[in-house]
Formats: sequence, structure tokens, C-alpha cells
Amino acid sequence: MLLSAIIVGIIAVFSSWKPSHLLTRTWDYPIVTGTLVALAMGDPVNGMQAAAYINLAYLGWITAGGTMPGNLPVAAVFGTAMTILSGADPSLAVGFAVPFSLFGILTNQLTMSLNALWVHKAEEFLDKGNITGMRLMNFVPSGILNTLVVGIPAFVLVYFGAEPMQNLLNMIPDSFVEALQVVGALMPALGIAMLLSFMGKKKIMPFYFLGFLLTVYLKFDVMAITGLAAVMGVVFYNTGFLDIKPKSKGA
Repeated sequence: MLLSAIIVGIIAVFSSWKPSHLLTRTWDYPIVTGTLVALAMGDPVNGMQAAAYINLAYLGWITAGGTMPGNLPVAAVFGTAMTILSGADPSLAVGFAVPFSLFGILTNQLTMSLNALWVHKAEEFLDKGNITGMRLMNFVPSGILNTLVVGIPAFVLVYFGAEPMQNLLNMIPDSFVEALQVVGALMPALGIAMLLSFMGKKKIMPFYFLGFLLTVYLKFDVMAITGLAAVMGVVFYNTGFLDIKPKSKGA
């Protein structure tokens, strides 16, 4: 469990540490971060299912105009870890993730505020021509700060949290668990609805319902539908069926 706790702590730091997003922005997606946590904790199946539920809940969430409706990396790491530690059904992952997501907003505000201090120090190094010092101030202090506010709590949760979380789960009334299951079922639907609210166009919506029919009535799996969608996308793009192919300059 010590090794798992260390790895989860590292995942929590890198997923919340903005410089790591220069390597990949997939840290922002709970399905990716939660899956890594699940692998680190040795329960990939339930963990990936929990991460998928969390990802669906936040599918249509965006940080527009400086607003931050939730901290997705924190929700993914802590929500998935809590689900695995407590042995809860993956559908309850959203109920675990939402409080941690709101907690993540506070940690993000704290780190963003304190990181402003390092920027001024980096400018001082730059004025003196010390490029190495400037680079260190851009990466090292923010990494240490993320380790303190996110990494260590994630480590503590995984290393010490199994038995306390199980006891806490056993103390929860069945009616409350059922309520969490209902919320967990509604949140993914809300996330999809939010996504469709700004993606829903007359030319695109028929394909959404086509995918629904293929899944529900013809029992196509996700890979089959994805392959079919890719083929249709290439054909429609090349034929200009949906008027999405760029027009040539000579036209």
C-alpha cells in the first residue's frame, strides 16, 4: 500500500501541476487520471468504471471567463481512490468526487495565489540575466506547493484511508446510499445534456440518435460504433455532405 500511496500522490501532483500539462493535457480528463490511479491501486476494472462515471459527470463542464465549476484532476484522483478504498459500487464515484472537486477549487485558488510570488522572483532573475534561476522559479516552487496541497493529502488518503473509509461507509444509512446512486445516475446524464446544449446542431443531432439506436437496439459495442463513425466522418468530409470540407482558394 505504501508504493500505491506514493504513486497516487505523484499522479495527484502531476495532474494538478500546470507545467506538466505542457507534456499532455489528458491530465484534465478524469477517465485518464482516474485510470492511472486505479492501476496504481491494483483495481483497474472497478477503478476505470469509477473514473468513467466521474468523467461523464463533468463531460460538459468548461472553465469559461475565469470561472471554475470544479477541479477535475482532484475529483478524479480522490474520487477514484475513495471508491476503491471503500469497496463501493463504481456508480457512487460521483458522490465521492463532487466534494473533492469543490475542495480542489480551494487548493487551486491557493496555489494560483501563492505562485504569483514566484513570478516576481523569476522576473528578478531574468533582469539579472539568470535564465536558469528564472526557469527554476517557474517550475520548482509550484511543484513543491502542489505536492503539499494535493500530493500529500492523496498519499495520506491511500495509505491510511482503507479501514476508516470502510467503517465510514458502513455507518452510512442505506437510504443515503440509494440517494447517492440516484445522483450518480443523474450526473452523467446532466454532463451529456450540457455537452449537447452547445454541440447540438441540426446536421449533427441525427448522428447522435443513430449512435443511440445502434447501441440500444442493435447492441453494437463502443469500438464498432467508433469505427463506423470514423468511416462516415471521412466519407462525409471528402464528399462535402455536411459542408464541413474547406473550400479551395480557387473556388
